[in-house]
Amino acid sequence: MVLRKAQMEFKGAQLDYCGSLGTQSYFDEKCSGQTDQSKTVFTSSSGLLLTNGQEYQCTAL
Repeated sequence: MVLRKAQMEFKGAQLDYCGSLGTQSYFDEKCSGQTDQSKTVFTSSSGLLLTNGQEYQCTAL
């Protein structure tokens, strides 16, 4: 996963930043009006990334 400004690159997909609620940031290929409906959720404090029903643990390089 790579974060660049308002985009995330993960497994070949480019996801747009859709917003944040509390400690969670939301990303999706196409943001809808409902941030919490995004397909990808990243929690920066723990490094937890949830996408398409799968969980990943991210660490800073």
